[in-house]
Amino acid sequence: MPVPPAPEGYARFLMKSKFGAGRDFRILDPATEADLFLVDGKMGPKPRAEIVDTQGTLLFKVTGKMLGIPKRMDIETAGGEHVAHLHAKPFQFVKDKIEVTLASGEELLLEGNIIEKDYTVRRADGTVAMQITQKWVTVRDKYTVDVLEGVEPGIAFALVWAIDRWVERD
Repeated sequence: MPVPPAPEGYARFLMKSKFGAGRDFRILDPATEADLFLVDGKMGPKPRAEIVDTQGTLLFKVTGKMLGIPKRMDIETAGGEHVAHLHAKPFQFVKDKIEVTLASGEELLLEGNIIEKDYTVRRADGTVAMQITQKWVTVRDKYTVDVLEGVEPGIAFALVWAIDRWVERD
């Protein structure tokens, strides 16, 4: 089944898991499958990843708490500026809702079927800022990421990586 076009006002990306340690993802153009970005997961006691462009330039860093208690991850720019904070209730498995607080103070709500990788990220006014799904893709660990115009795609990739790590560990 071919992947349908992105909704109007959204940019579509394919996010495909790479085989290997650290949980890496290639971000691809859906039309050509050309590489656009890389989410480079790091091994170690703390969950960590770097989002880089095709030239290897660091765009964002994701860092989690050791052992994931409480469940939280922080996203920073390459220069160390805080971008977003993901948090879930402590001692509770990741289910269907995760709160995201941006550096600006804006609150986002990530909700849907996180285990099945079919979820949305909504702004406080209900606008869908990001839609992540596997429903159009038949290959395991390859899914579409639709990002609203004006939203930084690198943040979307960092969120997807963070959720993927939480689901794997739970």
